[in-house]
Amino acid sequence: MVELSVGEVSGLVAAGVFLVQIFFPLAISAILIAFVSEENNLVTWSVLGRYLHSTFWPTILSTDAAADTAVRRRVFRTGWVQTIALILVSVASIVTPLGLYDVVEPPKLQTNTPFTYIEDHSAFGYGTPPRSDAPFTRVCEGTKIACPGTTRTDNCTTKGFAEVCTVDYDVRIPDDLKELFRDGPSSFGATVSSIFDIQWRSYKNALGSMIGPYLEPASRQLALLVLDDTVKPYEGLIVDMKEGGIGFRNHTIPRPTYQYGSTWDEDILFVEPETQCVNTNLTLDFTLPDDDTSHDFVEKLFLTDRGGFSGLARTSPNYAVPPNGQDINLRERAYKAAWLNNFYTMVYFNITDFDRTNITRIDTVEGSKYPIRTDETTTKFRVSQDVIRASMIFGQYLNLDSPLPGGNASQSHINPFNISSDFFQFVTTTCAGTSPSSPPNINGSVVGCALLYGAAKRTDGGSSLVFDPRSTWSTPIYSCATAVKATIRTTSFQYNGTTLSSLTINETHPKSYPEPSNLPLWGVEDLKAPLTMEGTSPLWGILGQANTTLPPTPYNISTIAASSLYLPGYLDWGGSKGLNTIPIVPGQNLPGTNFYAQALKNALTITKPGGTISESKADNGWNGGADFSGYTSLALFAKWQQLSRTPEDAAKIINLIWTDVSANTVVGTKGWGLTSAAAVARAAKVGARADPAPLVTEVEVPIIIYKMYIRYRIPFAVPAFLVLGLTVTVLIALIVLLISGRTGPKLMRRFLEDISVGRAMGVLLWPEKKRGLGTEEWIESVGTRRVRIGREGIAKEEESLVGGEERKSGEWRGSGEGGETRKRVVVEDVGEVGDGDNGV
Repeated sequence: MVELSVGEVSGLVAAGVFLVQIFFPLAISAILIAFVSEENNLVTWSVLGRYLHSTFWPTILSTDAAADTAVRRRVFRTGWVQTIALILVSVASIVTPLGLYDVVEPPKLQTNTPFTYIEDHSAFGYGTPPRSDAPFTRVCEGTKIACPGTTRTDNCTTKGFAEVCTVDYDVRIPDDLKELFRDGPSSFGATVSSIFDIQWRSYKNALGSMIGPYLEPASRQLALLVLDDTVKPYEGLIVDMKEGGIGFRNHTIPRPTYQYGSTWDEDILFVEPETQCVNTNLTLDFTLPDDDTSHDFVEKLFLTDRGGFSGLARTSPNYAVPPNGQDINLRERAYKAAWLNNFYTMVYFNITDFDRTNITRIDTVEGSKYPIRTDETTTKFRVSQDVIRASMIFGQYLNLDSPLPGGNASQSHINPFNISSDFFQFVTTTCAGTSPSSPPNINGSVVGCALLYGAAKRTDGGSSLVFDPRSTWSTPIYSCATAVKATIRTTSFQYNGTTLSSLTINETHPKSYPEPSNLPLWGVEDLKAPLTMEGTSPLWGILGQANTTLPPTPYNISTIAASSLYLPGYLDWGGSKGLNTIPIVPGQNLPGTNFYAQALKNALTITKPGGTISESKADNGWNGGADFSGYTSLALFAKWQQLSRTPEDAAKIINLIWTDVSANTVVGTKGWGLTSAAAVARAAKVGARADPAPLVTEVEVPIIIYKMYIRYRIPFAVPAFLVLGLTVTVLIALIVLLISGRTGPKLMRRFLEDISVGRAMGVLLWPEKKRGLGTEEWIESVGTRRVRIGREGIAKEEESLVGGEERKSGEWRGSGEGGETRKRVVVEDVGEVGDGDNGV
């Protein structure tokens, strides 16, 4: 259906009015002549002439009133000017409105408007419990060492020969340390969150034997977001499912309702993954069995050289991890890991020698295939056509931890250099950013590395969403390195409605800084030995702008002025802490330091749900949460197939999974005028205890309120400009002639009376009557005389005859007024009238 603008409708209306203005005079005059006889008085003939000649009938029928031959030039030209003017006016009346259109636009000035909290009625809103007032706590080295600002006291007493000790450990983070990391974001931007504005989305109250009660995180999947391709607000977060990342914002909106909505910008703290993947140029190729009774296994599984072996660089990449953890080259890390993975695999298959510094032998060509074990009893690595897979264990497809058929004797034959899983653990260690013993400071940025087995595609020409028996498939293998960084994004909001779904994110992009002094000053705790990255979580956050002078503090803080900060942490890639979506650290409630590393571990360990025990053990176990492999969602698997085509797109898989896990794990509590997240109204609706409402401070935010404006497209006004120019010209000419006395109402009246058909016939037929009479006098004197106009000529009415005088030839009897007899005088050729006033 075609949508018409206001201007187009106006133009159509004007066109309709124009046609109606032409139709009615033509139609009514045509109807009129059906009821008019050839005999009328003079004034009737004058009025009838005005009716008929004021229409387009003379032009349509080319009558003598529209003649152009023998007409004086002034009259002829004036007629054309009037015609052109009428045409221009008609065109302008239709075209000019077409340029009109209405548009909703923002004004140039902003309006200060109060904001209010808005509930989220999605799964994230319903699944987010009310906020707890439990304090932030942390432990260091498993409560063995007091964290900065906390106290740990050993109280020992001797009872007999035994010494009984109790520990008094206050795990609450001190107020001065919290204020240090809270004041910085507030001075940098009113909407920028700190690490203490991040809370666990789900939680439970726990009790430690040594530290007493504390808040422990809980994990329940609320919704699967990886199928979205939008940037949307959810309870406490802005979730970017286009590129990956979460922004911390407790959502508030303008309190008044505006008809056309409003927009505003905010600076938001985002934590986002950054991933680089490289193609190992190896694929896993296989064939599906005849039936699906053993769907965990495939047949004819080969590792195919697509250039990863035959085209391998002859020397190991010279990449050393820089001492500055903020100088991270993820692509080089991913390439180094891919090279080492391929090299040790080649050594395993004995197609090269065990010297990675100088490769002199490569006994393979592109396209060569190497068999991979698929038997159920001796393999832990599973390949499937309907899932993706990621593992931080490189070379896992070789099943190095599984016994070979025939015992260890056969292993030396297949693996002459005794390549074990330890060699591939070296790959992960080389690529990773930190180790368990790394010092917890700004240089210890968390980096995770993994092999990503992309979605398989069919190689026999069939659809990759149809899993036919005996079909052949190929799975790409990518080496990926991921870090997590905090940054400030300028986010543009638009609100037009009454619910959170009406709050849309128009744009979000990294904040621009005109000068280096405007950059944020990031701070990370610099903790000394014996504290380690594995046992301690350093605080991080914005301390202000780049030129901020920190107040005296007893805490060691390292700073850097940059647009973003790679976050510190340690990735437990060995699996000792399991694969839960939330990290379990007894006694600690500090989600801002823990959630992102655990989410990264989940993103780099993608497994098929419901796998075998051996497979789950090899992959650290599936945690029963969301299935990101695509096994339970064909739509998700189809999306992974699209993103598995190139290394650049494959990196998005890890970013999106990290974002989904994080969005289900944490929530932001800072917003305009708010100091905590809310769920009060929702708790009341379900009958739960209504906790105190979020503290709301009256604050007015500058926003742009959209309004309706009428705009015009100038090209449509060209006919109107022409009409305006012609109007001005004619008006000037008229004024000049009026002033000079060459025109005016009197002269116009005389011309109108002289060319009136009734007056003209009255002068010809009754010359004795005076000329120059007024309208009323003329009607009384001559205008009521009846005249017949027909094809045979013009017949006039004579006065009544006296006595019995006989009627002359040509007389006719009529039944006139008063019963008088009338005489017809036929004028055969009016065109022969002489120049005299009374000549007939």
